[in-house]
Amino acid sequence: MINNNHKFLSQFRGGYSSGFTLTELLIVVIIVGILATLALPMLVKTMEKAKLGEAASNLNLIRTGEKIYFLENAYFSGGGTGIDALNIEDPNTVTSRYFDYTITSAAGATSDFTSRAQRRSSAPSPYSTYYYEISKSGTITSNGPLQP
Repeated sequence: MINNNHKFLSQFRGGYSSGFTLTELLIVVIIVGILATLALPMLVKTMEKAKLGEAASNLNLIRTGEKIYFLENAYFSGGGTGIDALNIEDPNTVTSRYFDYTITSAAGATSDFTSRAQRRSSAPSPYSTYYYEISKSGTITSNGPLQP
């Protein structure tokens, strides 16, 4: 009995190519490039939302510090003494940060305060112009489309 499989294998190894053509490889590279082009803006937006989480967390920390300061002094620390007067870790001293934090209310205010997280200028456009603010009520407002 003759083994027909042996004849097929020898033909495959000898006369037929088992790889991909250049055209097939180029089509795959083009498809991968298109998918990467579509995914990159979503990746940047997702990374910015994660950085926004940092800002929201630090703004709430400043809000808590302001409330404690108000209980001790009967007024908010405000822009004069600022974050340094609060009994919290200053988020501006952290080296790997994405925002600059300030208290924009007047020193000695008794009714309300506003703290701002301004996106640093090293951020990609248009994110470098965004800021987020928190007041005594805890509501975070923004001039950008991303919300915490």
